[in-house]
Amino acid sequence: MDRKRIVVFAEQVNGELQPIGLELLGAGRRLADKLGATLSALVLGYNIAHLPPILIGHGADQVFIADHPELAEYRTLPYRRVITDLIKSWPQPPHTILLGSTTTGRDLAPRLAAHLETGLTADCTELDIGPFEYTNSKDPSKSGLFPDCLYAIRPSFGESLKARILGPWKNPQMATVRPGVMVPLPWDRSRQGEVIPVPVNLDPGDLRLQIVETVRNLSQAVDLTRAKVIVSGGYGLGSPEGFELLKELAACFPNSAVGSSRKAVDSGWIPYAHQVGQTGKTVRPQLYIACGISGAIQHRVGMDKSQTIIAINKDSAAPIFKFAHYGIVGDLYQVVPELIRQLRQRQEELREGAEGQPFQSLGERIPILQSR
Repeated sequence: MDRKRIVVFAEQVNGELQPIGLELLGAGRRLADKLGATLSALVLGYNIAHLPPILIGHGADQVFIADHPELAEYRTLPYRRVITDLIKSWPQPPHTILLGSTTTGRDLAPRLAAHLETGLTADCTELDIGPFEYTNSKDPSKSGLFPDCLYAIRPSFGESLKARILGPWKNPQMATVRPGVMVPLPWDRSRQGEVIPVPVNLDPGDLRLQIVETVRNLSQAVDLTRAKVIVSGGYGLGSPEGFELLKELAACFPNSAVGSSRKAVDSGWIPYAHQVGQTGKTVRPQLYIACGISGAIQHRVGMDKSQTIIAINKDSAAPIFKFAHYGIVGDLYQVVPELIRQLRQRQEELREGAEGQPFQSLGERIPILQSR
């Protein structure tokens, strides 16, 4: 019997891998090692021959690549056709298929699950492999011990509880995972893997939808999931002008971005692309500075995996102080300008002290911003 297989769908846009694919490889590697399975990455697109080495370096044992002009931009039917044809060509279905809870993943995953007649758990925040024993007197065929069940874990009841969803009766067991919650493996240049071309045989009916033009919202250029430092503002800012001050603070750090709570977005103070939390982005930067954010559970679930959290709030009883690593109780309009002044002053001191030496930015000199 062939070795078990875990498949990760690696998204790419214009030939650039999206972070969710590498995050899924990190989670998939752990599951595959526990299961004793092969970790396979699947990437579709056009002119993407440069991507397999990246996926292998981040944990894939093998990469299936479908490189074809009709796959240049994502369309549901062509992608579904190529993937289902590939799965049907294998002697046995994969144990698990993982996709991101992105616009593409949320469209593609249910199409695949319906075609393969299997279950799908959406928006997972944790994954594991373990045993499951089930008894069903009305349908004994489903009863038994399933030693290698996918534990697809996701928040429920307004993020106050975790639900562990199981479906071991038929493979593949499928799940989509929220971007930002899994940790990619470090790049390993020495890793070796297999690259396998995938035949592309499309039906004319798969091409009925034609993409005439793609217009990307400029606000979507904000990629919170890649920022090492995020300065976030909440309703406690009092007005949209408060975000201009936060932008100044963020500019003191390299590779930084401005985030927001849902209430500030709903108030029209800042675009949705900046939202962190249950209905926004899940992030894990090296430094997260929360300004005027109470720390409600809906926001917390999107940022509590940050390596260092600094909270600034004039309400000493704000929930965010219960899980922040450092807290400053005070008026953010007094605290933040002073932070900016001191950071800029320190930057100047570093510049003056580095004459004749390779210059190190402020971010390079702050331990929590250095690679770990």
